[in-house]
Amino acid sequence: MVTLNGKRQSRSQRNSNTSHPDQAGILPWMILLLAVMALSACTPPELQAFNPTPIPTLIPATMVPSQIEPTATPPRVIESYPAGIPSAAAGQELYTEHCTECHGPEGEGRVPNARDFGDVDYMRGETPLDFYVAITEGVSSIEEVEYEMPAFGQELSSDERWDLVYYVWRLSTMEERLEAGREIYSAFCEECHGPEGRSQILNAADLSDQRFIAQQSPSTLYLSVTRGRGSMPAFQARLSQDERWMVIEYLRTFSYDPQISEAESVETEEAQESTEEALPCAPNVLAQTNPFDWNDAQAIAAGEPIYQRECGECHAEDGTGAIAIVRDFTNPAVQGDLMENPGDYLCIIEQGRNRMPAFEDTLTEEEIWEILTYIASLGE
Repeated sequence: MVTLNGKRQSRSQRNSNTSHPDQAGILPWMILLLAVMALSACTPPELQAFNPTPIPTLIPATMVPSQIEPTATPPRVIESYPAGIPSAAAGQELYTEHCTECHGPEGEGRVPNARDFGDVDYMRGETPLDFYVAITEGVSSIEEVEYEMPAFGQELSSDERWDLVYYVWRLSTMEERLEAGREIYSAFCEECHGPEGRSQILNAADLSDQRFIAQQSPSTLYLSVTRGRGSMPAFQARLSQDERWMVIEYLRTFSYDPQISEAESVETEEAQESTEEALPCAPNVLAQTNPFDWNDAQAIAAGEPIYQRECGECHAEDGTGAIAIVRDFTNPAVQGDLMENPGDYLCIIEQGRNRMPAFEDTLTEEEIWEILTYIASLGE
């Protein structure tokens, strides 16, 4: 072999100048091994102690777990809407038979907690559906008042209950207001809602829809008429407040027949008196007169606590009558009858009458006359 300087080298010289191939490959591995050994000699950082999640203590199998009393879910009233038009006149007959005793012939409320259906403010916040549910389920006593309205869900059919609902509704609506409402409706509402309330344009409410109208309170309808709704304009500036209420009272008649019989609007007391039987006392008892002067202050003072204890629950503390079919002692006609026929009243208290118990064994005759003297003072 010839080198750059022109001299020839021998084979032995060439071999001595060249490194062995196995030695060249081992060197990098040795360096890597030394590096690993150096790192292994280092002390690793102390690791944070591991704390396992505590397992909650379970109730031993021998302990009886507390019992949770199930809460009964009240049955839901099935909202059955009438297929036809409910009749206030039909409801009037049912009201006379089932409701007059507690609510009075004109819906004024004759017993504690009985609603006054002539209370316009109350009626305007309710819906016909509210009344249907109350008639179906009954009403429980409130604040320890013993009166409870019974349920008529089994006694009356669904349609009969709706008839009754709308007669009750009619008690707060006068005929002349319905007529005034009809004229207002014709002038401002008929173009969109139609002469029978069935809607003549898109999105106008169908006022003859039983389901829709039964779920609307007068107050809700009043807000819609006042502020407008959807495409319906507001009538706050077009109609007075009373005109808006009258048109609402009228438009509800698209869902029921408001006609009622005026002939049946009679006082319960007069009807009761016409069917009363003769008093069960001897003529000498009926002929008795008050041994006290009607203005005797001492007899009046003695009779008042006895009256309140024995009579006030049914006849009311002021004598006006707390329940139906009792006389209003403040009525001038009743006062006149007491003065003319005091023996009749003595007999009634002694022997009782209709639902009134007899007091012959619990009150002396003198105490009865003291009560009657006190009653006579209620008309002053």
